[in-house]
Amino acid sequence: FFCNNQFDWLRQGGKDGVDEFASVLKHVGKVVCVVDSYVASEAVYFKRVWPVFEVFTAFTEEVPIDLALMEDAQHQLVGATLIEVGDAIVVDVMSAKATNPHDEKRIKELIADESGGATKTN
Repeated sequence: FFCNNQFDWLRQGGKDGVDEFASVLKHVGKVVCVVDSYVASEAVYFKRVWPVFEVFTAFTEEVPIDLALMEDAQHQLVGATLIEVGDAIVVDVMSAKATNPHDEKRIKELIADESGGATKTN
C-alpha cells in the first residue's frame, strides 16, 4: 500500500509535488479510488484536484485503476439504470479545487495541455 502525499515532498526539501506525484505513481503500478458516492459531482474524491490528477496520470500512463465504493455509494448504485450511472460518473475537472491555488492552476493547465483539454478528460 502506498499513499502519494504532496505535503511530505514539500517538507523534504521543496520537491515539486506535481512532477514527483506522476513519477511515483508510475512505479506503484495500480490506483484504487475510494469514493463516497458514485455520482462524481457529489463525491468528495472528485471535488479535489489532486485525486483528479491521480486518475488522469494513471490513465495517461496506463496504470490500472480500480474504483472502490463506500457502503453508502454501493446502496446508491443499487437500482440505478446504466444511463443514470453513465450520466453520474462524469467528472468536471475545472470545478475541482486544491488548498494551494498554485497547485490547482498548474494541475488544471497540465491536464488541459496533456489531454487536449479538460473537456476530453471529463
